[in-house]
Amino acid sequence: MGANFQYKWVLGVVLSIVVQLLFLRDLALFYYGFCFIYLWAIIKAPIETPPVYLIIGGFALGWLLDTFYNTHGMHAFATVLVAWLRPTFFKILTPANGYDERSAISLAEMKWLWFFPYVALMLFTHHIVLFLLESSTGSLLGLSLLKAFLSTLLGLGVFALLELFNSSK
Repeated sequence: MGANFQYKWVLGVVLSIVVQLLFLRDLALFYYGFCFIYLWAIIKAPIETPPVYLIIGGFALGWLLDTFYNTHGMHAFATVLVAWLRPTFFKILTPANGYDERSAISLAEMKWLWFFPYVALMLFTHHIVLFLLESSTGSLLGLSLLKAFLSTLLGLGVFALLELFNSSK
């Protein structure tokens, strides 16, 4: 990846955190669907990013959100788990001819058949862990699943819009 992409990615990470904290903190879809755009940093990280960097970055992002949301480590745990599982998700979704090391994770390059399952898997994993931790009891499993499903759908819509606006074509 070139230096231009790295600067763009870092700027995108900073902007996603600012938007999350200033605008999306109190936004909910029917009280059950939440948009966690800060996951963009982990989802869109370059393919060759070492897992250790993803885990450390995921912890930093999650901890920052926990500080502002007062959630006592729930975002940090869920984000670190997603960062740790990301290479496994790549193995599950690997195209027949593998990845091009120059490939960026984008709708334009990866096409919708790979991009949306990848984003959905990342978002749903994060959301189900986050909402199960939030409920802290098995009796709220149905509500946690509903929140995770609606939040994943909302996240997919937001990420699709971001990709459409970010496409260079």
